[in-house]
Amino acid sequence: RLANTLTLLAALQRSQGNFEEAEAAYLQLIAVLEQGQGPESPSVANALDTLAAFYQEEYQIRQEVEEEQPQEHVEGEAEGEHSHEAAPAHGHDEHLEAAAKLLQRSLAIREKAFGQDDASVDASVNRLAVVYDALGHRDQAEALLRRSLETRERVFGRDSAEVAAALYNLGVLAHKQNKLDEAEQLLKRSWQIRERHFGLNDLELERSLGALASVYMQQRKFEDAERLLKLSLSIRENMLGKDHPSLVPVLGSLSSLYALRDRPAEAQQLLERSLGLEEKSFGPQSAYLVATLNNLALAHMAQKHYADASRIWERALKIQEAESGIFHGSLLPILEGLYEAYRQTGNQEAAIQTGRRIEAVAEASGRHEH
Repeated sequence: RLANTLTLLAALQRSQGNFEEAEAAYLQLIAVLEQGQGPESPSVANALDTLAAFYQEEYQIRQEVEEEQPQEHVEGEAEGEHSHEAAPAHGHDEHLEAAAKLLQRSLAIREKAFGQDDASVDASVNRLAVVYDALGHRDQAEALLRRSLETRERVFGRDSAEVAAALYNLGVLAHKQNKLDEAEQLLKRSWQIRERHFGLNDLELERSLGALASVYMQQRKFEDAERLLKLSLSIRENMLGKDHPSLVPVLGSLSSLYALRDRPAEAQQLLERSLGLEEKSFGPQSAYLVATLNNLALAHMAQKHYADASRIWERALKIQEAESGIFHGSLLPILEGLYEAYRQTGNQEAAIQTGRRIEAVAEASGRHEH
């Protein structure tokens, strides 16, 4: 009864955002189960998993809060495109380290209780791989995901849906490691298995297509990427409807491809459709619209529609100012685009004012290179 009460108490504290109280309840729950059922009981493993998930959730929350805060500029730090290789976790990663230790112990308990091929052991392996990936321990994550693949091939067969999921996970990780050829082969195999099992109208198949298209984009295999992204979009439309917000990421990826291939008119059409879906989902003043507005303005600039571009950037600027303030560094890309649009339309007065604004924002945010 005490274990049940502690479980409910921890969940209540967690739902109310009381981190320390929830953590204390989870730790007491683990101690009670260890005393009542033994330290190697599967019930203890379940409680360890729950506490690990709580730590992961807390890490994600704190990371999101940090990302919303203005970042201090580091002298000499280069600014460029984000590579697919994500940086290792930083800030509050003690929560992830704690989660890893809990999941390691949980895995050991399950292996001893159920053996290597049990489904709960495989699930535990994958949970630990996720945490290692978040910590930037990619080699350890890869070893676990390969183990999961081997287990599923042995238990379910090489062409099973369970194997397709394992191939997908391993392929996504290989992409993060910049092992593009390996990622391509893994994701192709995942796609082929899923298509055999589920046909062309399946969201699991669409996930494999989207991930493989991302690899093709990085390999500059643009025709292959376009073919897969169009198929991915078609699947989402057929399964979820043409007005579903989940179409936005695919529309964004396909528009980025068209921009890279110097097809701005086609990119514009997709971005306008994406913007409509985002406005319907989040509202016309949401900060979620800023990235799409910026890309849409760039598409107009590529077609020399300078007045349209300036109008769109003016809207994006108002939204971003309301979100971050009038001197935040996130305004700079918008202001720089707006400056060029004004200059191209011959609106010199507006261009001069915008240039001065750029200098003020750069000074206030510490980004003097702008």
